[in-house]
Amino acid sequence: MSARAPLVLVVEDDPSVLGLIALLMESAGYEVLTARDGLEGLVRLELRRPALMILDIMMPYVEGGRVLEEIRADARLSGVPVIVVSGRHDVHEAFDPLVGAENVFAKPFRPEDLVRRAAALLAPKGGTP
Repeated sequence: MSARAPLVLVVEDDPSVLGLIALLMESAGYEVLTARDGLEGLVRLELRRPALMILDIMMPYVEGGRVLEEIRADARLSGVPVIVVSGRHDVHEAFDPLVGAENVFAKPFRPEDLVRRAAALLAPKGGTP
């Protein structure tokens, strides 16, 4: 019996971008859970701890920066790696220090780069990405 695929939570308010990222992650062999805004993302986090979160920043109800703060403040979730994907003009300036420059993608991004980064973050420790 094979091991269960890692769970990726995608939090994005733009339906076309959400669909694209979900399709990319599913095609790469990951289980995908989606949320259409930050509030829904926080609820999903309470139900299931993902192996990786892909997080938009500019969203209604609860913006992605606040979601990131909540994750970092929760001992159960603070170890979840986060990839930030945003159309903010200052996304690298604002989020590189929080999640690492290699985990920040400005829209539009290259799909293969996002998949490659997700694979690196989800690779077993000591394994090759």
